Amino acid sequence: MSHTQGFNMTFSFTALLLLVSAFIYAHGKPNIVYILTDDQDIRLGSLDVQPKLRSLVIEQGIMFENAYVTTPVCCPSRSSILTGKYVHNHRTYENGVGSGCDAQSWRDLNEHKTMGPYMSKAGYTTGFFGKYLNNYAQGSSGITVEHIPPGWDRWYTLVGNSKFYNYEVSNQGQSEKHGSNYTEDYFTDRVRDEAVDFIKKSADKPFFMYVATPAPHRPATPAPQYANMFSDKVAPRTPSYGFAAPDKHWIITNGTPPLTPETTQVVDELYRDRIRTLVSVDDLVEAIVNELKNAGVMDNTYIFYNSDHGYHLGENNQQGEKRQPYDENIRVPFIAMGPGIPKNQKTSALALNIDMAPTFIDLGGGEIPDDMDGISLKSALMSPIEQEEAQYHFMLEYYGEGHVAGLGFLHDCNNNTWVALRSVDPKNANGNKDILYARFYLKDDFPVQQSEIYFREYFELDEDPWEKVNLASSLPKEQMQKFEEILDTWYKCSGVSCRNLRKITLL
Repeated sequence: MSHTQGFNMTFSFTALLLLVSAFIYAHGKPNIVYILTDDQDIRLGSLDVQPKLRSLVIEQGIMFENAYVTTPVCCPSRSSILTGKYVHNHRTYENGVGSGCDAQSWRDLNEHKTMGPYMSKAGYTTGFFGKYLNNYAQGSSGITVEHIPPGWDRWYTLVGNSKFYNYEVSNQGQSEKHGSNYTEDYFTDRVRDEAVDFIKKSADKPFFMYVATPAPHRPATPAPQYANMFSDKVAPRTPSYGFAAPDKHWIITNGTPPLTPETTQVVDELYRDRIRTLVSVDDLVEAIVNELKNAGVMDNTYIFYNSDHGYHLGENNQQGEKRQPYDENIRVPFIAMGPGIPKNQKTSALALNIDMAPTFIDLGGGEIPDDMDGISLKSALMSPIEQEEAQYHFMLEYYGEGHVAGLGFLHDCNNNTWVALRSVDPKNANGNKDILYARFYLKDDFPVQQSEIYFREYFELDEDPWEKVNLASSLPKEQMQKFEEILDTWYKCSGVSCRNLRKITLL
């Protein structure tokens, strides 16, 4: 790139930021709407069944093709979204209270430092609607529905984990119980209606709204009018569907029985129900956009659409789950639209779940806390092309539930603890590769112990995008040592040191 080109790019980006700043100055602080789905895949085509999302948001904004979560399971990822921190810093390791999910440790360490309080401090009316953390107001968590976390002005939150019927919510600290009547109780629609009502009542001042639907999480119960849609669909037969890898860690090689005609049918039925529930999410998106227009605030509102992690349906011979370091589990939809964001574009720039909180705070004119591990995506949103020339790196971590006494195990989370390094070089600008380097541990402990490493995996995703061939045994010793040193450093990072590690040279 010439000096003149570099000057022009810098000038254009600076000019764009000035225009955005002028717009926000004229219209006041921008409103921010964050819509989070539960377990929604990106690699298996779930966005294809959401035409309203496509026309109203995707085509009006930008899609990040390299959007990832740093831990592929609900409560840890949601904790990372709320705090802008890796799991090893917010210390919610799994979905159980014994693993920190809405336990007293969460409230002592994190709850006063989530995006809610920071957005409130920045001058926003805040609202939370839907699923918070998996064990919110459960008996074992030590709190009841009266507990409203600090920083949230409007609170309409599910007690416990994802459900569509027969659930309880905390409605501004009061218990509200629901049954199985569709028109009164279907939870995606209840969240939709509460979010619309919040916009109606808050549109005269800046608002920040976090909308967390239960879809398409199990039990993946579709609304009755959509229950027979997609009857001819089956789960995508991807290159790794039903593939029993001989050279992966034990859960993949011998911990999961082969797919049978019976289990294949189960996978296909789950796939159909999952995408059926997303049709109601499409209705939710439409209702929110329509109300923003009715309230006259659409032009001054950012909308973000995201998922807490991905999902696999038959990949690596496993049925329906997550909790693995592979792309079907860690890659997620991430779409943004709003003032200054180009329309109908895709970008290869990187976005992580830990980047959500700093991004919202930055867009809202607040001060990003020094202890957040993520970065603001404001520059990537406003000028995506200029952000694509870098190579990106991030850490992945997951802690199995085997160390929590008395906790019921899912089929693939006991003795499944791993730490991994993921590198994305979208434009091949640095002559490097997209890689995944993971190390697996014998025990489900935190912190992980070097002496417990029992297996390693290494994939070069440019040639092997479905991570079928483990190249760890042929990795040069010097390169493996470098990966190990980087992971050791990353595992101890916090705040600025985590952000700086995204700029290192790997290969």
